[in-house]
Amino acid sequence: MINKRLYGLFCCLHRQMSRNSHKLFKENNLSHVQMYAMIFVECESKEGRRVCQKDIEKHINLRPSATSSMLANLEKKGFITRTVSDGDARAKFVTLTEKGTVVCQKNKQFMDESDNLIQSALSEDEQNEFKNLILKIMCESEKYGRELKND
Repeated sequence: MINKRLYGLFCCLHRQMSRNSHKLFKENNLSHVQMYAMIFVECESKEGRRVCQKDIEKHINLRPSATSSMLANLEKKGFITRTVSDGDARAKFVTLTEKGTVVCQKNKQFMDESDNLIQSALSEDEQNEFKNLILKIMCESEKYGRELKND
């Protein structure tokens, strides 16, 4: 039975698309948060910026202890390396290994293929309308989230 509520339909679509991305995460024993951190490191590195642990904490909004644990796991699995800053022994810079870069490239390929799938299902006008509607819903959802925090 198909749920006709928009939220339910959106959740079904999200689960369906997430199942495909889980294959990539599962074969590499990664969580979404770990992948997100690696993508952040890759993007910053491509822009010529060095990434330290604090940058990842802020970007992902994780506590220092959770970030440290996550990075230790990524390092143990061979996806990243951490080096201590010359000027501050407390600052650790994070770099992707070749293995980490390959996984990020596979994720980018998956994202491109998913984007192509969406674009092939919708006309250009529908794509623009879909994007605008998603942004509008995200804005309202953020407002709702702030209201819940204040209760």
